Amino acid sequence: MRKFLTLALAVLATSAMAQVPADALLKQALGTAKSSHKNVFVRFTASWCGWCQKMQGVLDQKEVKPIWDKYFVSTAIVVLENGDKEKNENPGGEALMEANGGKNQGIPFFYFIDGQTGKPIVNSLMPPVGTAKAANVGCPYEPNEIEFFMQLLKKSAPKMSEDERGTIRKAFESLKKAG
Repeated sequence: MRKFLTLALAVLATSAMAQVPADALLKQALGTAKSSHKNVFVRFTASWCGWCQKMQGVLDQKEVKPIWDKYFVSTAIVVLENGDKEKNENPGGEALMEANGGKNQGIPFFYFIDGQTGKPIVNSLMPPVGTAKAANVGCPYEPNEIEFFMQLLKKSAPKMSEDERGTIRKAFESLKKAG
């Protein structure tokens, strides 16, 4: 009996350390979104990514979070970790990011999914300008990046009011003001 308990505890400990596969996280988010009539915000992140932390910080602000949660079910997928942190990655996360336009785009990379159909709406790739290629907006910081993000919100949350988008805009603008 003691050997069985020791083995059971070892299996549980190993399972707890293993990361949830990206497709399972996505499936869970889609299920919640469908039942709550929201869309899904999928954000790819890593522990070392300062811009990822800044973006999450904006979305967690007390003025922004209730608005964000009103329209979106958010899921964060860990990718691109280094060294001993690789164990924190969600298996299949990098493939999911690439399948949705994020190959070689850096992080944070994100996209929005229609919660009812499961189909992608828009992703964080800014359209090409002049000779430049499409590029990941990442965490909106510059005025043109924030404006692009506002356009993504119009497409992914069409019922979001101008005032609600304005609150989100101000939160991202505060990043630059803070330096």
